Amino acid sequence: MIVWIWDASGPAASACGVAGTAEAARDAAGSLITSGRAEAARVEQAALVLGTTLTYGYCPTGRSWHARLDAGQLTWITAARPPRQAAP
Repeated sequence: MIVWIWDASGPAASACGVAGTAEAARDAAGSLITSGRAEAARVEQAALVLGTTLTYGYCPTGRSWHARLDAGQLTWITAARPPRQAAP
């Protein structure tokens, strides 16, 4: 299952969460920037990993976006993927 992890931070607010769609994650994080409560936001795609004892975790897929304000307009920029590491 793919999920989208988001976070936003700034002088008046810091928040994070998990959403079921990229749009929902961008809306949640972006609303904190457009309201002026946060200065930075990030959305990262991840796979939900379920363990055998009802534990779970997230495995990032390498796709992520960063938000910025351009003349008052919220813009999401695709982040560069980190280079792949060679197998040992």
